[in-house]
Amino acid sequence: MLAKDELRHAVADVLDRTLPRGLPPNWPAERPLVDAGLDSVAVLQLVAALEERFDVALAETDLTAENMATLGSLVRLLRRRTEP
Repeated sequence: MLAKDELRHAVADVLDRTLPRGLPPNWPAERPLVDAGLDSVAVLQLVAALEERFDVALAETDLTAENMATLGSLVRLLRRRTEP
């Protein structure tokens, strides 16, 4: 399991590669990702990239607006799904 900061950096890296314009450096953890260009198409790509990167299957119930809203909410979701 990755440490909290390592997980945040790993999720930010996935977002940077997935978002149409990338993720700007030093993106605040609780700033909405829609401000960085996250849309419905990008969410589908993001979910696939997160599942591949973290070797986890996200359930349909995980794919809520709240869980997908910010870098911080994604980190919290992945922490819950990757903890033993």
